[in-house]
Amino acid sequence: MPFIEHPLLKKNQIEQRLYQEIMVAQAIKNNLMCVIPTGLGKTAIALVLAAYRLQKFTSSKIIMMAPTKPLVEQHKNYFQNLFELPEKDFITLTGKTQPAERKELWKTGKLFFATPQVVENDIITGILNLENFSLIIFDECHRAVRDYPYSYIANKYMQSSKFPRILALTASPGGTKSKIESVAQNLFIEAYEIRTDEDLDVRPYIQKKNIEWIRVPLSRNFERVKVNLDRVYRNILKQLKELGIITSILGIKKSGLLKIRGSLSSRLSQENDPKIYKAISLIAAAIKLQYALELLQTQGIFPVYKYLEKLKKDHSKAAQKLLNDPLIQNVYAIVEWMYNNQEEHPKLIKLEELLKNFKGKCIVFTQYRNTVDLIFERLKNNKNLSPVKFKGQKEGFTQKKQIEILDKFRSGKFNTLISTSVGEEGLDIPNVDLVVFYEPIPSEIRSIQRRGRTARQKEGKICVLITKDTLDEAYYWSSFHKEREMKNTLKMLRGDSVNMITKRERPLDSFIQSKKEEKVIIYCDDRERKLIKELSNSDIIIRSVRLPIADFVISERVGVERKTSSDFVNSIIDQRLFIQLKELKKEFELPILLIEGNSFFERGVHPNAIFGALSSIALDFQIPILWSSNLKETKGILISLAKREQCESKKSFSIRGARKMKNAFELQKFIVSGLPNINNLLAERLLSHFKSIKKIFSASESELKEIEGIGKEKSKRIFDIINYQHNNKD
Repeated sequence: MPFIEHPLLKKNQIEQRLYQEIMVAQAIKNNLMCVIPTGLGKTAIALVLAAYRLQKFTSSKIIMMAPTKPLVEQHKNYFQNLFELPEKDFITLTGKTQPAERKELWKTGKLFFATPQVVENDIITGILNLENFSLIIFDECHRAVRDYPYSYIANKYMQSSKFPRILALTASPGGTKSKIESVAQNLFIEAYEIRTDEDLDVRPYIQKKNIEWIRVPLSRNFERVKVNLDRVYRNILKQLKELGIITSILGIKKSGLLKIRGSLSSRLSQENDPKIYKAISLIAAAIKLQYALELLQTQGIFPVYKYLEKLKKDHSKAAQKLLNDPLIQNVYAIVEWMYNNQEEHPKLIKLEELLKNFKGKCIVFTQYRNTVDLIFERLKNNKNLSPVKFKGQKEGFTQKKQIEILDKFRSGKFNTLISTSVGEEGLDIPNVDLVVFYEPIPSEIRSIQRRGRTARQKEGKICVLITKDTLDEAYYWSSFHKEREMKNTLKMLRGDSVNMITKRERPLDSFIQSKKEEKVIIYCDDRERKLIKELSNSDIIIRSVRLPIADFVISERVGVERKTSSDFVNSIIDQRLFIQLKELKKEFELPILLIEGNSFFERGVHPNAIFGALSSIALDFQIPILWSSNLKETKGILISLAKREQCESKKSFSIRGARKMKNAFELQKFIVSGLPNINNLLAERLLSHFKSIKKIFSASESELKEIEGIGKEKSKRIFDIINYQHNNKD
């Protein structure tokens, strides 16, 4: 068997495959989207292209990105095992690596493997300069939509690199031509290379997948609950129809309800109609019912019971109205009885039967985190199985833990992986004999990803559990039709495989007309990630820091508090609005409140409360209010403010944004507020208690902890900083 030969690659390791060589040849000439079935060696294409680019541009660097840390580690190990380069050239970067360390690593490494969030953050903060990167590889490139970091990174890369080349990899780019073209546009793709299971040049490498759809009926008690929930849901839709909000109760989906709610919220800003309030409340109740129905039909009684218990603690009008409905009270009684008697969903019973005598490796995929726990408890007593749970970081499965679990699954210590969606994408786990869908999913991309976990090196089996006459059926057909449309779209795009996007000039932000203009600086609170990302596309300097007061500091005297309209309403309800504005007024000579959007009435707050708050801000606090419709308008306002303040005054300013100190006490506050996590209010409390800066700096941890608002962690941090011994190595 012939192998790929290249000076930078190890000999007799990478098998020659014609379709891969064709794709590499195309990627040498163009920014390429490579669409190829799972298991056919997308990473090998990236590897050979990386070797070519490093040989052509000897001092250049390369980044390969993937959505998850386990996948990042997998790529790094693959490259490191096949490249003839020293170990120090291969760098893995994740959020756990501190920014200061990452800054040095970006300088010293050659091949980088990272999550896109880290790359995006380091570009924004100025840690990473893409000028000398000759290739960026976007794995699972179908994610390059909306706010996902891939689009932003590609845009900055094409602006910055001296010799840019992009390779985008996926097995499932999207169900429609517009979706695929949107991804291609976001990643500056110039050509497609597409293969399906039916293509002659890949067919010898395709392993057989045996797919079985297993339909299970709902039990009698499940049906009783479903019927009652359906009745309440239809009653709500009938009320919406009577109000003139909808024209038919048939075919109303959650996405449609959300769209209607958004439209109604916008109307409330112009008309105070009680009918609209009622409709918004009814829609909220309908959405809650839809979720309960989905849990019941596809997951089981345990998650439904937990959801109803949570609903009892919800004090919104929508939740209370539901709970007072006699049919819902009947539902709760049945669900509680089923929960206490541990009546399980028939799919759980069928899954246990399916795996009763199973031998080999199996992955069970499920949509919900709680269902992972249910399945694990059900399967752990099976003598043939050694199951393990696999979830995301939000559920406490750190990246290190995820990698350990996958390594043990590969080695055979565990033979059954029970996974949420975190296990769907890209993981190279050879010899998985069976993949089980606990429920069908409406996404064609995720269905393909799930199926791709088996039949990578040998024949595999896929079982899809479907509850009869429920949402499971609808989701199955939705995914089926989307996938068929995607295949037809890919066939159509084949003929457009070269120069499908005319080479463009590198993107420039239209807001800044000339780079010759003097740059301005905006200090941004690091929690304002979306707006920081938007601002960084402009020709201004962004400093992302943790600001104790204000979201943006424009100059010594101007601090801006930004609130979306919904957050503005929430801050009135939880009473933090005026506390924040009081601090803003104290800290800045010219404080500004910037409100973005117009969805003021989604929480059902009376307009008089909102108008009263706005009046108080303008009259009592004398703080100007600026308005924007969206993120782009907010960005424009902030840049305009910065230009007015900085370009006209030609003054630099302090990051802490304090106004000019009029007396010694204000100067003391300024100094004390420079301590870690100490804002103006805490600085006042410290000075009021200790009387002088000297006594504050001489205080013990226990003395500092006595001050209201300074707990154990803050007092330790302050004490450590004050008593830190500097040395020349720092």
